[in-house]
Amino acid sequence: MSYQSVGFLVFSLAVLIIYYICGEISGKLQKYILLAGSLAYYCIAGTKYLPFLLGTLVITFVSGLLMDRLYKKSDEKLSACKELAEKKAVRKKTKFKARLILNLSMVIPVGLLVLCKYLGFIIKNANAVMRIAGVGKQFEVIRLILPIGISFYTFMALSYILDIYWKRYKAEKNFINYAAYLTYFPHIVQGPIDRYDKFNNQIKDGVRFNPDFIRSGVMLIVWGFFKKIVIADRLTLFVDEIFNHYQEYHGLIIILATMAYSIQIYADFSGCIDIVSGVSECFGIKLAENFNHPYFSRTMLEFWRRWHISLQEWFKDYIYFPVSMSGFVKGVKKNAKNHGHKKFGELFASCFPIAVVWVVTGLWHGSSWKFVAWGMFHAVVLISSKVFEETNAKITKALKINTESWSFALFQMFRTFMICCAGRIFFRAPRLSASLGILKNIFNQGFGVEYFGSEQLVSYGLDLRDLHLVIFAIIVLLVGDILQEKMNVREKLIKENSFWLRWALILLGVFAVIIFGIYGPGYDASAFIYQEF
Repeated sequence: MSYQSVGFLVFSLAVLIIYYICGEISGKLQKYILLAGSLAYYCIAGTKYLPFLLGTLVITFVSGLLMDRLYKKSDEKLSACKELAEKKAVRKKTKFKARLILNLSMVIPVGLLVLCKYLGFIIKNANAVMRIAGVGKQFEVIRLILPIGISFYTFMALSYILDIYWKRYKAEKNFINYAAYLTYFPHIVQGPIDRYDKFNNQIKDGVRFNPDFIRSGVMLIVWGFFKKIVIADRLTLFVDEIFNHYQEYHGLIIILATMAYSIQIYADFSGCIDIVSGVSECFGIKLAENFNHPYFSRTMLEFWRRWHISLQEWFKDYIYFPVSMSGFVKGVKKNAKNHGHKKFGELFASCFPIAVVWVVTGLWHGSSWKFVAWGMFHAVVLISSKVFEETNAKITKALKINTESWSFALFQMFRTFMICCAGRIFFRAPRLSASLGILKNIFNQGFGVEYFGSEQLVSYGLDLRDLHLVIFAIIVLLVGDILQEKMNVREKLIKENSFWLRWALILLGVFAVIIFGIYGPGYDASAFIYQEF
């Protein structure tokens, strides 16, 4: 049941009605409705996936309780201690036991993720290494099922147990509360990656019906459908033609297809997030922000603060900071300082965690070397920006460039967009060797201006009507993002009681989706790009 299907909307509406009816009886009943609806949604997707989700759910919940109990007993012992040495011994013992519980609680969720998503990749590469080494024996490649949403709910479960370990909050003692969080159907398949404390604070006492929730949610849902079905799915026709037959093309047409893909994946992924966030707002639950108009970014660092925000914040909190505070990084930094290379030590301490984060980010997106290459591309870009930060500032000053001017900001946005597009080649290509072939074809046979004749332009999957329509739709998307960059459009429409304008925009959006959406033979209503991750 895809998020963009009529079935999903009907299902969500049915759960919503029961949710608010039960809320009138008791707000405490609502979390049971959410849990039942979420489990039903997951079972519709496939009951074979359920044991993986339930295994992660039970293990992390029980581990949280054990860790919480351990900390409570430790506090009691510490309050009874009189000697400092005695307190140190208690803390040391508690830390050892807590780390043991943490490691054991992470084994099953991480193990399931690795087995389901990366086992085939590991075996293939092991076989390749053995062939190079001259070992005749080869392992059989095992293909396991890939449970939907496993990358997302695994990260949410890990954030929960790690936050308890770091004492950011206490463990949840009510299993239903935690289960409602981890299985919540709007975010389980494609995110965003929510944090338990923020989610639970919204549902623990129930949610009273508020018409503004419905108004705001419906507007966001329609906007998401417009981005997905009118823009992303239409651009797919052009992008697939060029990338799937990249050997036949070269020069500017590949660059144009890469730019189109960058718009496509933004409209696709942010459109999905808008749909699920809109549905969630109808329930009175705000999901974590995942996009903040990333193509308005002036640097790649800013871009990754605006794109897939919940994932980047997860990596920052649970990978970047732990690595940067690790004994290895501190040791290298200290050793460099002792040998008179303080600046190098500081640079290593800030850059090494970036490299680790981006290797993991690449692998999170898929078990393929193309994703590793994509991650390393961004690691190099971000590390280079740090290394050459002072040099860039000196060049800008020497050339007397007004960094506050509108034209320079526009240049920076375009530069950032094109750097992002370069990375997208690795991301979209069928495999790593294909991405290298695509890069080669861009420069190999000239500019490729022959592809831009009046007849040629309508032979890449889009006819003239579709071409004009998608250009107009992208302009609408751009104007919408500009307005949202300056104000909260939905909030303004609701607060000012713009009834006629609000519903005119909603109906206009619905008609645009129905009339101009991509449907028909070959259309795959489940093909959200990020669903495969």
